[in-house]
Amino acid sequence: MPLQERIVQAAIEEIQTRGLKFTMADLSRRAGVSTKTLYGHFPSKEALIGHLIEQEIQDVRDSMETIVNRQDLDVTEKLRRLLTYVPSGFGGTDLRLWYELKRYYPAQWALVDACIQEEWDQVRAVLEEGMGKGVFRRVNTDILIQMYVGAWEQLINRQWLTRNNMTLDQALDAVIDILLGGVVRTQKRQEESV
Repeated sequence: MPLQERIVQAAIEEIQTRGLKFTMADLSRRAGVSTKTLYGHFPSKEALIGHLIEQEIQDVRDSMETIVNRQDLDVTEKLRRLLTYVPSGFGGTDLRLWYELKRYYPAQWALVDACIQEEWDQVRAVLEEGMGKGVFRRVNTDILIQMYVGAWEQLINRQWLTRNNMTLDQALDAVIDILLGGVVRTQKRQEESV
C-alpha cells in the first residue's frame, strides 16, 4: 500500500476511534510514520481532513452515478436510492463527526455543505426522466431538492433523532416516503381502502 494511502487509512481508523479529536502525533503512531513524514504528505490536520472529505465526495458522486446507470432499477427506485444514499466513508451515519466537523473545521465543512447544496444533477436527471415517462407528476425540482436538503439538515440534529428513537437511515426513509408518496391519498387508494 502506498504511504499516502496508509496514512489516509490510519486517519480513518483514528476518526472512527476518537472522532476528529485525534492529534497528528496519534495519527503518525497509528500509521507507523514519523510526524515529519506525515507533515510531508499533509501539511496540517485541516489539509488531511479536507483530503478525506474530497475523497468521500468523489465516492458519493461515483456511487450516485452507478445508481443512475443501473438498468435493473426503475426511476422510482433510482430516486429512492439516490435520496436515501448515506456515505459509508467519512462520517457516514456518525452524526457526532458531522457536528465536530461543522463546529471545529468550518472550511472543511464548507466542502460538505457545498456538496449538499449543489450536487443534484443525478437527482434532477432521474426526476426529469420520471416526469417525462409520466411516472412522477410534474413538480418544481428545485423546490423538491430544497425540501429534501432542509429535512436532511434538520435530521442531523442528534437530539431530535435521539428523542424520537430513530437512526438517520430510518429518518431519511420516512422523509423519502413522504416526498414520493405525499400525505394525501389518491382517489383510487381511498376507494380501495373502503
